Amino acid sequence: MRLNLKPGPAEYVLIPATDESEAVTISALPALTEVFEEAKGDDAMFAYANEQRDALSGGDDSDDRPMTAADIRIRGRFGVMMAKAVARQVIVGWSGVEDEDGKPAPVTPDRIEAFIDLPPIYEAFAEVYLGRWLTLQAEKKGSAPSPDGTSAGVRNTARRARPVAKNARDK
Repeated sequence: MRLNLKPGPAEYVLIPATDESEAVTISALPALTEVFEEAKGDDAMFAYANEQRDALSGGDDSDDRPMTAADIRIRGRFGVMMAKAVARQVIVGWSGVEDEDGKPAPVTPDRIEAFIDLPPIYEAFAEVYLGRWLTLQAEKKGSAPSPDGTSAGVRNTARRARPVAKNARDK
């Protein structure tokens, strides 16, 4: 992990260029801890959480209740709202984004919302931008995923048990 003491915006290609269209890129500040914490307290996210609290729990406090399609939609919506809250804080520029008249669209909070509302953009932002920062968060906590499972690359420290153990009652 490289520690950058002067973090500034970086370019991220969300949609690569094709023969028919230019690439869609964003210039975004790093998603540091402060950004994620601020996003958690975003007014829109907080209001949505309050509206959906009862719907998510189904009106009861039972954890034994099976998950419903409504629960999955609500949780998915939280992901979209978190992406929007982070995007509003970090996106400082973009290219390949046009307004209604076909001119380069200025970066504004309402345009960022509309931008993230586009499914391919949301997916790319989550994978290319958020994925990078969330992976760093996991590595920072010492819990980076092992390539072959949780024991991959770890030396066995226990001795092998005897092949057959006597039953306690037979002693």
